[in-house]
Amino acid sequence: MKNTNKQIAISDLGLASLLVTLHFKLVDMEHVNEKRVGFLFEQTEGIKQVINNFWAGVEIYVSVQNLFNNQKMLKNRLFTFK
Repeated sequence: MKNTNKQIAISDLGLASLLVTLHFKLVDMEHVNEKRVGFLFEQTEGIKQVINNFWAGVEIYVSVQNLFNNQKMLKNRLFTFK
């Protein structure tokens, strides 16, 4: 996970799906290497706490349907990203 002053790069699809579901702004996508793509999120208040909670296994309540719809949307973007 790469951090800049204004953006955070996430390469985990599940975490990226959760961040989109929680209305954090997806700014762009970038190639991490030839097989991985990073999702760039705007670094806003609360995003680091959500990321830490995700990796710590803290329960986060969201609509399952929204989470899977956002995951499907991100997968579609991955397959069309060049």
